[in-house]
Amino acid sequence: MEELALRDDVDSRGAVFTRREVVDFILDLIGYTADQPLPHRRLLEPSFGAGDFLFPAIERLMSAWREEKAEGTVFEDLKNSIRAVELHHHTFQSTSAAVIELLVREGLDIGTARALADCWLIQGDFLLLELEGSFDFVVGNPPYIRQELIPAPLLAAYRQRYQTIYDRADIYIPFIERSLSSLSNGGALGFICADRWMKNRYGGPLRKMIAGGFNLETYVDVVDTPAFHSEVIAYPAITIIRRGLPGRTRIARRPTIDQAALGELAALLRSPDLSSPNFSSSTSTAM
Repeated sequence: MEELALRDDVDSRGAVFTRREVVDFILDLIGYTADQPLPHRRLLEPSFGAGDFLFPAIERLMSAWREEKAEGTVFEDLKNSIRAVELHHHTFQSTSAAVIELLVREGLDIGTARALADCWLIQGDFLLLELEGSFDFVVGNPPYIRQELIPAPLLAAYRQRYQTIYDRADIYIPFIERSLSSLSNGGALGFICADRWMKNRYGGPLRKMIAGGFNLETYVDVVDTPAFHSEVIAYPAITIIRRGLPGRTRIARRPTIDQAALGELAALLRSPDLSSPNFSSSTSTAM
């Protein structure tokens, strides 16, 4: 694990950076919005990197806390609201400092900002860490690392823990397994990552897991769209998966990557009306 934690080249760490409008779209889809009682919910970010998902989530959390006008201290009210993990040492340190700066800009004193960052942020390997409790939301962009880039002893440890590491599965597959296992009843995962697990042989165990206790609620194909700050070769998609009975999947394809357009699409995808011509739906039990 230490070898991966110290690597400085982005490609070997599987780091890809997501545009802010796409992050907001995913947070909207999972229901992590400032009009909800977010201080009483728990959010997990399993690979926070430079904070693409973490910073917008914190901003929404702080807005919800201020709206709630809670009588307790901000630390006591929010200390359990977020858990965010990052393996890479330098990235963890720089993003931790940026989180503290963000909280100070949000009106917190420096001591409280540091205390919250210490509670929220964890340096380590998400696939090996022990995490306390379950989560209402898991969100992010998991690393995309081929098996041959993972040290053999570490890969063996992963295989012992995760049933979905099958055939040539990349590391994002056990990230999805661990994240789904961390969800509370009714909790939602919102990831942007390769969609090959839905079609390739190596995704079979993950598909079986999802069919057994989860619903692929939303699938948005973002191939050939500027969803990231750099070009990606994989076939990226946004998937919203909720713990609960299997049901229908709402599908959208190659949306315009624009804040207003994605906001409208999120509202459509979350609407109880399935008749809109702007997206389609299918039954997710036959994945």
